[in-house]
Amino acid sequence: MAQDDATWVPSQESTRPRIGRIIFWALFGLAGVALVASLAILFVITRVYSVSTPTMDNTMVPGDQVFLAPGSAVRRGDVVVLHVPVRVSGTSAVFVKRVIGLPGDHVACCDARGRITVNGRPLDESYLYPGDPPSRVTFSVRLGPGQIWVMGDRRNISLDSRKWGPVPLSGVLGRVVLVDHDFSFTALHTPRTFVAEGLAPADTRLDAYLLLALLAAGSVLALVVLAIGGVTRFAIRQRRSPQRPRPPLPSAA
Repeated sequence: MAQDDATWVPSQESTRPRIGRIIFWALFGLAGVALVASLAILFVITRVYSVSTPTMDNTMVPGDQVFLAPGSAVRRGDVVVLHVPVRVSGTSAVFVKRVIGLPGDHVACCDARGRITVNGRPLDESYLYPGDPPSRVTFSVRLGPGQIWVMGDRRNISLDSRKWGPVPLSGVLGRVVLVDHDFSFTALHTPRTFVAEGLAPADTRLDAYLLLALLAAGSVLALVVLAIGGVTRFAIRQRRSPQRPRPPLPSAA
C-alpha cells in the first residue's frame, strides 16, 4: 500500500534561542563596535608628520614618520613637533625638537665638563648624535611663564633655542610617541638622565593614542578568533547532525 504523502512532516529545528549563539554574536558585535570606534577616534586624533631634516639624528632621520600624542602636556626630555613664531624662525614650517627646559627653569651651558644643566643639574645626553658636543654656544637663560627651551639631537647643525631663544609652549602640536623608520617602529620615552637627575618622573605614561591602537589590534584578534571558532563549530555540528529523511516518491498510478 502506498504511503500517503500528506502524512509526512519534515523535521524542524527548534526555534528556541541557544545561549551559545547569543553569546557568540554578542561578543562578535562588541568586537566589531570596538574596532570601528577605536579606528574612528584614531583617525580623528592622530597626527602624523614626516621628518625632513637631519637635525634630530639619530633619534629620527629624514623620511621617518612620527606619530604624535596630541596636546602640550610635555615633560623635560620629550621630543615634540611645534610651531615657532615666524618672526623668530623666519618660516611657518613645523619643527621636531627635544624639550630641555620648562617654564621657570634655568637652562645653561656649559658646566666644567661641557654639559648642559637644568636648574643646576647636569644632563648626560646619550641621545646626541655621535661626536657632537652638547653645545658649542654658551648660554644661561631663565625661562618665563609659558616658555620652553628646545634643542635638536644633532647639535652641530640644529637650529633651535640657542638661535631663537625660548619658544612658546603653546606652539607645541604634540609629543612624539612613535617613530616609523621603514616600518620599524620605535616608541620614545623620557631619557634616563632626566629621570636620574629628578627632572622628570619615570615614564610610565600610556597614552590614549596607544590604548586605542591596542584596542583596535585586540578587536581584530577577537574577530579572527571568533570567526574561526564559529566556522569550526558550524562544521562540527553539520557533521554530527543526522541526515533528514527524504519524502517518498509518489507511486505510479
